[in-house]
Amino acid sequence: MKKNNRFSHSLAGILAVGAMCAALPMLSGSAALAGDVNLDGKVSVEDVVLLQKYLINKQSISQEAFQNADLNGDGKVNIYDLLSSKKQVITGQTPENPQPTEPEPTETETNPSAEGTVASIVYNASSVALYDINGAEIAAGSAVNVTVDGTYVTIKEAGEYSVSGTSDNGQLKVSTDNTADATAAVTLNFEGLTLSNSSEAPVYVENVGDAVTISVKKGTTNTISDGTSHTDSYTNSSGEVKEINAAIFSRDDLKIKGKGTLIVNGNYQDGLVSKNDLKIWNGDIQVTAVDDGIRGGNSVRIGDPDVMTANGGDGDYSNLKVTVKTSAGDGIKSTETDEGKGFVTINGGTVNINSYADGIQAEQEFTMNGGDVTIYTYQGSAYGGTSSDTGSTDPWSWGGSGGGMGQDGNSNKTDISAKGIKSVGLYDTAGTTWQSGGNLTINGGTLTIDSSDDALHCGGDMNLYGGVITLSSADDGAHSDHTLNIGETVGDTFDNVQIYIPKCYEGIEGVTINQNSGTVYIISGDDGYNAAGGSDGSGSGNTNPWGQGGMGMSSSTGTMNLKGGLVVVNSANGDHDAFDSNGDINATGGYYCANGQEPLDCGDNGNTINVNGASIITMTGGNTSLTTRYSFVDNSGNVIVSFVSASGGGLRSGSSASAQSGGTVSGGTTVVAQAGDKSVTVGGTLSGGQALGQASESQGPGGRW
Repeated sequence: MKKNNRFSHSLAGILAVGAMCAALPMLSGSAALAGDVNLDGKVSVEDVVLLQKYLINKQSISQEAFQNADLNGDGKVNIYDLLSSKKQVITGQTPENPQPTEPEPTETETNPSAEGTVASIVYNASSVALYDINGAEIAAGSAVNVTVDGTYVTIKEAGEYSVSGTSDNGQLKVSTDNTADATAAVTLNFEGLTLSNSSEAPVYVENVGDAVTISVKKGTTNTISDGTSHTDSYTNSSGEVKEINAAIFSRDDLKIKGKGTLIVNGNYQDGLVSKNDLKIWNGDIQVTAVDDGIRGGNSVRIGDPDVMTANGGDGDYSNLKVTVKTSAGDGIKSTETDEGKGFVTINGGTVNINSYADGIQAEQEFTMNGGDVTIYTYQGSAYGGTSSDTGSTDPWSWGGSGGGMGQDGNSNKTDISAKGIKSVGLYDTAGTTWQSGGNLTINGGTLTIDSSDDALHCGGDMNLYGGVITLSSADDGAHSDHTLNIGETVGDTFDNVQIYIPKCYEGIEGVTINQNSGTVYIISGDDGYNAAGGSDGSGSGNTNPWGQGGMGMSSSTGTMNLKGGLVVVNSANGDHDAFDSNGDINATGGYYCANGQEPLDCGDNGNTINVNGASIITMTGGNTSLTTRYSFVDNSGNVIVSFVSASGGGLRSGSSASAQSGGTVSGGTTVVAQAGDKSVTVGGTLSGGQALGQASESQGPGGRW
């Protein structure tokens, strides 16, 4: 942001000139000297400084000093006396020795606000007080960079402004002139501001050349609330009249920072909105909204990425906390579809979302690099098929005509889109064919989701490369309409990404699934891993954006590549598969527990299950009793990885590892610790246990075993 120093220019110039001027001698025969505030018998720059401190309540003065400071003789000491004192020092002019050859200064010439020096805006019930950088009050109507109409304030020039006070019918607007300053940047220091408005946005950025920064000052609580209806609007570049529908609404870039608290109540629709880029770098930001909580048109970024870079990827985000609660909309979303826009990125901090609809929705891309994110949507994973449309007019929140079970067999799908995190992607005008985007990537951090709809859902590729992830859902744990990658590199690394899915319909679902590394533990009502073609219809299409019908996942061939790491799948009793692919299953590395009626199932069109290098324990006991410990051990008897599943397994191994059931593991490292008694142990020593026998090599119809 361009630094604006105009607030300090006027004062600095006066002090510099004053320092070079000789002190004015005391007038003989006078008991008092006008302007001699420090009572040293002369008028100098020290008197100006003392008067400034007095006006901002930083130093007291005696009655005699007060009389000397009242240069215009009106019985008060205020900004006008300070201006006269400054001029007195610069020119050598005193009230007792005027210089008639110099014209009387006009208000415009002497008013510091004309040079952008208004620093403070203080609201009260029926009016607004303005103060310059020295803390002296400026008469209403005299400022040129700030206009005041009752409790409506408009900032018209770049600079830094302190805002405080209380008003229940006020507005703070930023509207700079791009012609005069195309790179204007405005900083609003919120220092204990409570501002509400029953019919308009209390904080409105109409225009700014660069960006507006809201700095929430440490130790202060600031509350911005709108009413239950709005009458305000704006005209966009296409000539369309658009509604202003948020408590804080910006048409240009907006950044939030600071160590204080900002409470935003969106009682009409949205809470905090920027039509362009929205950055939340730090602060305790609490947003409650009827519809969407936090919305950025081009992007929403939480956590300054420079903090991560400066600290080797482990930045200090201890002062960043974002809390969002919505009653009929999404928690956080970005809406633009143009290339390079429509993304949500979380770099760090603590983010808590409780939303009626989607927790986070990115139109083009979602990325999580760190932080601690918790999301709860609709009725959570306890949802049992009784949702209803609340009548919202937002087409991105509701299910449209789809509804019901769609074509993936889940009869308990919601009628609304209540996904934990969703990345949409760009579709054709008919809303049926994916064009680009819609990727979802998690590189690190801790993510916990409890959702009525898919916990993670994307129209493009999903990359679960790092972090500790817990997904509970009444539908799928993680669904991608294209490729779903777990682990960025291939190998028997178990702690790089740790995924626990304690409740879901299907656990991991994508057209192509690449299990590269990491640890995944799933308890599912249907299939654990499902590689299938097409889309389940719950993430694409602009005509019925988030309906649950449409194309079924079984419409084309999928492929499952099991290359590394550990996956434990426990499918419910019944006709459910642990690993199900509409195409081939290629198991070339890693360790797997396939607990389902059909442990592995490939397609019926000449597809095969190819095991060459992977170790797989198969069982058909269901997930009703997950109490038996299993351990993969190497040739020296050392534990590679150990976990808990159901009883009655056999080993089909394509590697040199063997498997044992029972026993006790000591030492080692715990991963997927969030699973509690179902956590996984990497390494260590096994005591006791019994070697597993070989599983049947035979395959059923379509390559089932």
